[in-house]
Formats: sequence, structure tokens, C-alpha cells
Amino acid sequence: MRDRGATNRARGRTGPGKGMAKGNGRGRFARRFLQREDGTVTVFAAMIFVLMISAGGISVDIMRFETQRAQLQYTLDRAVLAAAALSQTLEPETVVRSYFETAGFTDYRLTVREEEGVNFRRVEAQAEMEMRTLFMSIFGQRVMTSTAAGAAEERIRNIEVSLVLDISGSMDVSPTHRIDALRPAAREFVTTLLDANDTPGGGQRVSISVVPYNGHVNMGTRLASVFALTDEHDYSRCSRFDWEDFTVSGIDPTAPIQRMGHFDPLTSFAADPVPRPRCPTDDAGAILPWSANETELHGMIDALATSGSTAIDVGMRWGVALLDPMARPALSGLNAAGLVDDDFLGRPAAYEDETTLKIVVLMTDGNNWEQVDLVERYRDGPSPFWRDPDDGDFSVYYAEWDQYWHEDHDRWRSEPDGGDNNNAVRLDYADLWNHISVGIMRDTLFHPDAWQRHEGFLSLQNWWRRPTIEAMANEYEFFDIIEIHAPPEEGDRRLRRICDVAHARDIVVFTIAFDAPLEGRQVMQYCASSDAHYYDIEGLNISDTFSSIARTINQLRLVQ
Repeated sequence: MRDRGATNRARGRTGPGKGMAKGNGRGRFARRFLQREDGTVTVFAAMIFVLMISAGGISVDIMRFETQRAQLQYTLDRAVLAAAALSQTLEPETVVRSYFETAGFTDYRLTVREEEGVNFRRVEAQAEMEMRTLFMSIFGQRVMTSTAAGAAEERIRNIEVSLVLDISGSMDVSPTHRIDALRPAAREFVTTLLDANDTPGGGQRVSISVVPYNGHVNMGTRLASVFALTDEHDYSRCSRFDWEDFTVSGIDPTAPIQRMGHFDPLTSFAADPVPRPRCPTDDAGAILPWSANETELHGMIDALATSGSTAIDVGMRWGVALLDPMARPALSGLNAAGLVDDDFLGRPAAYEDETTLKIVVLMTDGNNWEQVDLVERYRDGPSPFWRDPDDGDFSVYYAEWDQYWHEDHDRWRSEPDGGDNNNAVRLDYADLWNHISVGIMRDTLFHPDAWQRHEGFLSLQNWWRRPTIEAMANEYEFFDIIEIHAPPEEGDRRLRRICDVAHARDIVVFTIAFDAPLEGRQVMQYCASSDAHYYDIEGLNISDTFSSIARTINQLRLVQ
């Protein structure tokens, strides 16, 4: 038989053990639950997903906002540019709102301010527009405000232009006849620039000086009336410059400019007065200063005729001088004579004037050539030559014998030809060259008849006169009367110097080498304000070149 006590003891031990087992099972489950990682990725992924959706939604709102802001700014920029145009006749706010309506904008706030003067208009505008958010409202940001601001200004600047044109003989050489291409191109250039004077506010903003040149520059009667010239003669009005004149930009109208001699170096036949003086006696090819008269400018350009050699440096010298403030008294004088518009009073403007653009357009088809003039002793003052104004006969006085050789009658007399009736006039050198060409002087007035003949007949008694007559004749050789005062290399040096002066004064220089040789192309490129301002053209497409320059000037004229 079993022992009951042992059994009961056994039960007693067994009972508590089972209870402990149940309690330990729940603890182990909790521990396992806490230690196991099953499902944690799903929770993290859910959290990341929510964040991604939120970030994506915010990005969408920001993209919508930026798109709206960019469109708003783009529309505003276009609108103020249109509203600021001087040709715009509508009110600025009306123009701006029309652009916004066309772009489809509504519910925007707009502020427009305008400032306008005689030659400018400035428009400023600010715009705001709200956008309801799609996603950011979850975080409390229900709307976002796009803003745009812009300003535009169109200002017609005062423009002073010197158009310096080559009219040397090579401009009309067959078969190109470049002068025929130059005339319409220059006319179109003038018309394009003068369009800037047609503004709602009125007033002349563009002045153009045309400076034709060949081996010299003819100042013409208009400009010579307000610039002083030396008084050797008054037959013509061409200026002569020395090196120092190319080191400064201005020409003082009150200080006499050296007048070029009046002479005909080339005519080989007797003609009185001389037919081809170096400087024209009229206004042929003369400077036309400070004009805004399209008809006048076109007429002057159409009348340009070619002749002579090439002095680019002299043309450029005058082109720069007519832009220099030192010329104001001259312009005022022409204004008082009714030859320059009242709007140009006060011009040429100061170089520091930010509202004025100064431009030289310099054109050539050649290169600098020899510049000639009379030797100083033959420019003026009494000469040994006399003339009978009734028939134009000359006499030559020989002081050694106190007698006159009558050239036309082959005789010696104690008084000049025409002196018997008191008609004979002693000629000043300046007057002498108006009556006889330098080219025929020696052979005409110092021929062998002066020592071989007397009263028209051969005479052996006059042989002793020969050495004296020949010595005097030698004084009137061509190159004793004519001097080369500026050879080509000196012309190039002077041209480069005056171009340096122009650059230092911030004058914009455009240059055109029109079928020019190497030397001409080199100095033209040097003179240009930059490589972009230099035009090397071949053929007859000079019209395109002038059009390009005119467009560039107009772009410089408009400041926006």
C-alpha cells in the first residue's frame, strides 16, 4: 500500500510548480514579443511613406508657386518694356493690365508708377498674386503670395555724328565707281539716324556733320564764316594742319587756322584763272556742319564729286573737332545766322555729358598719300610778276637791270606790260597763282626769248642776260614752289594720333575700309573703337555696312 503522506507531499510539490510554469509562459511571451522584430519595417515604411507624401505635396505646391511667380515676372517685364516705349500712346497702367489679361492672370494686385521727360519715359511696376496650396494647408500654410517687380526706361540720347567720307579720285575709277554705291548708302544712313528725331516730345536729338575729304578738306563758306583762317588770300577755304594739331581734340574758332595755299599744281596749259586749284573756290565737297535737315543732307551727299588724292588724317581731324565742346561758339554763330537748329544750342556737349553719344564714322577706299602745299615764301607777299588786267599779259621784273620782260611781246621795257596806260598790277603771290598754274610757270615766263630776242627779233646783244634769267627761272622750278608737307607715313602717324585722342575722349569710332589697300586697312583697323567697329568690305555692299552701323548706333541710343 502506498504511503498517503508521501503522495500528498508529492502533490504538494507538483501543484505550485504548475502555477509557476503558467506565470513563466506569459513572461516569456512578453519577452518574445518585445524582442522579436517582425513588423517593425512596415511601421517605419508607413512613417516614411507619410513623410514622402507630405514632401511631395510641398514640392508640388512650391513648383506651382514658382511657375506662377516666373510667369508673373515674365509678363510684368514685357509689359513695362511696352509701357515705357516713347512711341506708346496708352497710359502705362492700361498697357500693363492688358498684358496681364492676355496672359490669363486674374485676382492680382498691381501698382504702376511713371516718370516722363522730353526725351525719356520710365515705368516701374509691382504685382502680387495669391495661390491656394493643395498640400501645405495641412501644415497651416493655406496660401502663398507671388511677387514681381520691374522697371524699364527708354531714353533717346542726344547723338552727335561726324560722317567722314572719302571723295578722292579713286572713288570713281572704272569699273567699280564706288562713289555711286556710297551716295545711296550714306543717304540711307542719314535717314535712319534722323528717325530718332521723330518723337512724341519733339525736339532734334541727332545732329550730323558730313566731312568729305580727298587730299584736303574744304571748310566751305558756312564753316569758314565762324572759324578764323589766316589771311594770305580769300580764294578758297582749305585748312592745313601740323603735327601739334593732331594731339588735341578741339579747334579754337577764334584762333586763325593756317589756310592752305591757292594754287593749281597740275594744269599744263595757259588758263586764267587756273581751272583746277588744289582747294575748290566754291562749296564743292565742303563740310556741312551740325545739320538735322534730311533734304539738305541728302542734297549735299548727292552732289559729292571725286577728285584728288587722299588725306584721311585731315578728314578725321575735322570729324573730331566738330564733336568737341570748343566748337560751341561756331555752332552758336551758325544758329544766329539761321543755319543750325535751336535744339542744338549748347552743342557740342561736354564729354562728361552722359546723355550725349559722340560718334565718328570714317570711311576710305585708299590710304594716305602725299599732302602738298605752297612753300611758305610763295604763299603771299609781293612777287616780281606784273599783269595787265585788260589782256592778262604778264611781265617779269629784273631788279638788277631795273627792267621788265614783256612775255607776250618778247621785249624789255622800263615799265610793265600795260604800264603805259596805268593798267599794270603787281601781283601778290596769292594772286599770281590764281592766274597761272605752278606746272607751267617756269616754261611760260622764263623761256629763252628773254635773252635771245628783243622787240620780237633775235638779238646777239642780249646773251649776257642769260645767266641771270636762268638763275631766276631756277627759283621757280615746280618743287621749289611746291612742298610735300606730309608724306604718307606722316599722314598715318597723324591719323593714329588723332584717333588716340578720340578714344581717350570716349568718342565711338566706326571705320570702313572700302576695297582699300593694306596700308589703308591697317590704319582703319587701328582707328576703330574695337574690332567690332571696323568693317573691311569688298565689292559694292557698302549699303549693308552703313545699315549695320546705323542699327548699332540706335542700340547704343536706347537705354533700357
